[in-house]
Amino acid sequence: MAYSVKDFLDWIPGSGGIISTIAKRAQCDWRTANKYINEHPTLKAAYDAECETMLDLAESTVLKAIKDGDTADAKWYLTKKGKRRGYGDTMELTGEGGGPIKTENKTTLDLSRLTDDELRTLRTLRAKANPDAPADAG
Repeated sequence: MAYSVKDFLDWIPGSGGIISTIAKRAQCDWRTANKYINEHPTLKAAYDAECETMLDLAESTVLKAIKDGDTADAKWYLTKKGKRRGYGDTMELTGEGGGPIKTENKTTLDLSRLTDDELRTLRTLRAKANPDAPADAG
């Protein structure tokens, strides 16, 4: 079926930016609707505007919930919109005085448990990694 830009301009509003809804209105496959929208700048602009409208609606709903005292929505909103004030999804951990966190690596390798082949491999790798180091006698 041949579609016109005008047809799609009628099918996009009220779709919520859901491609499958637009495809259902057009009586076509999801891929066909998606391709058509992306190939026509006018349709892409209309589709993007529909998506922005839905974001505005969602944001309005969250703001209303916050005004009604919903602390979970308020916390979520702060992690998304309050980053410049120090709110966010991640934490930055620092050491003493805001400096780096000091760590120690106390892992040791018991070489007595390795086979002769494993020891030779380790020596070869060590030599490649640090060619100026003296070779072990053994």
